[in-house]
Amino acid sequence: MSLIYLFFLFLLIIILNKFLLKKNVLLSETGEGHQKFASLKKVPLTGGIFIFLGYFYLINENIYSFIIFSGIILILGIFSDLKLIKSASIRLFFQILLVFSYIIFNNVQINDTRIFLLDELLNNNIINYFFITFCVLIVINGSNFIDGLNTLNVGYYLFIGLIIFLLNLNKIIIIHEISLLYILSLLIFIFLLNISNKIYLGDSGAYLLGFSFSVFLIDIYNLNQTISPFFIILLLWYPCYENLFSILRKKNLNARSPMEPDNNHFHQLIFFFLKKKYKLEIFTSNVLSSQIINFYNLLIFVIGGMFISKTNIQVFLILFSIAIYSFTYYKLYAIKKKSRDTI
Repeated sequence: MSLIYLFFLFLLIIILNKFLLKKNVLLSETGEGHQKFASLKKVPLTGGIFIFLGYFYLINENIYSFIIFSGIILILGIFSDLKLIKSASIRLFFQILLVFSYIIFNNVQINDTRIFLLDELLNNNIINYFFITFCVLIVINGSNFIDGLNTLNVGYYLFIGLIIFLLNLNKIIIIHEISLLYILSLLIFIFLLNISNKIYLGDSGAYLLGFSFSVFLIDIYNLNQTISPFFIILLLWYPCYENLFSILRKKNLNARSPMEPDNNHFHQLIFFFLKKKYKLEIFTSNVLSSQIINFYNLLIFVIGGMFISKTNIQVFLILFSIAIYSFTYYKLYAIKKKSRDTI
């Protein structure tokens, strides 16, 4: 039944995409600097709409509040994609308002981080709400930052969903009654459409995936207090570190405002390196760069899942991944800078 729903949803999105292409609305903008990392064609930014409509299949699973807030976050992302909200500061303000409201309305809390001082602070409900809001915002915007290559974003969350599915299947963790297999099918649909340049996530899709998986993983941890909270951090380390690292390096390395977009994200440097060194086509370099990053993370997730309750191992894997990212970033950035200087 779920596959039938996804099939008809697919047909609906195809019709919507044709309409948007005809009207030249809600499309990727050919000509901007970041477009050299993806298709040069105009592609509909309807990935978020596909995901959101896909959630309606779960409407009978008592997630009404989640769907309502997801819809509002989707709309915020669409306004961003349409350039109706150009200011990053205004978008951040609305993100804070929406996430904080969701956290309070659903009384979402984290009570055990395995860090004594932080746990003492989190005993205060208001601090707890603000802390969770801060964490979710990092993931949402980090998710948007990594959304620059085909399948990088959706593939990353697909692998997170796969790991959770396998852990649940083997009764290592429990989850609320939700059709996780359906969610994986939904992400696979988006993955295939994304890799074939039929759909891009856009800001709306990136925001929605970041928000969805943030609250989903917090819920999983609250249901499974025996696992290490750092396993959840491990699953989200890449968009989180991409966000924090980008803010720091834009200010210190690139001497520009953290709010300004640029073409020096980690995935873009890998794309540049592969394309230049091996003289690959844009599409090949694009997809290969995404898979290198995502399969590295899948390997890390698998190792983390094998030691899901061992905080010391989770922390080691997080720090190891951060070290690999940072070392590789500066190497690739130096190569790109040298190449630019010699032209």
